Amino acid sequence: MALLLPACGSARPQYDYVQELRAMKTYSVGPGDVLEVRVWHNDQLSRRVTVRPDGFITLPLVGDIACGGNTVEQIAADIAAKGVTFYTDPLVVSVEVAELHSYRIYVLGEVARPGEFTPTGQVTVLQAIALAGGFTRFAAPDEIIIVRKDTRGERRIPFSYSFVVREGDLRENLPLMTNDTVIIP
Repeated sequence: MALLLPACGSARPQYDYVQELRAMKTYSVGPGDVLEVRVWHNDQLSRRVTVRPDGFITLPLVGDIACGGNTVEQIAADIAAKGVTFYTDPLVVSVEVAELHSYRIYVLGEVARPGEFTPTGQVTVLQAIALAGGFTRFAAPDEIIIVRKDTRGERRIPFSYSFVVREGDLRENLPLMTNDTVIIP
């Protein structure tokens, strides 16, 4: 008599983590973020500004600049382009994110403290699990899913705790993007 049992181990999830890392090279600015705007030889425009809830900042003479969803490079280019109207010399602009306030992640499921988290800097999957107090005893740590929505659409990215922690394979320990949801079944 033969007894058939389901396989106890799970195969490593297949996903192109390198492609995912390439796609997330830049941070998208959001409402509440504080930007450091520096304009070469123009102290009137150089300042710290907070991105308003509507996603814009306002600079003297230049006016409103759309920031929400844009990179700092895009914002700097927009400031320089709008500044041509009011300044005789081309503006040389740099923009940096001085303070993150729009960065939110969600950790749901079998963790001690599921919910929304607003870290002051970008965190990885393992750091997000730690923020949520770690796994409960009912967690399935090798079946974690990261739900990510961005310009490429919505994706479900598999994460295997065993491969990252026990085997030292850090490719899956992705930095989380704003509004990523980590689901621990």
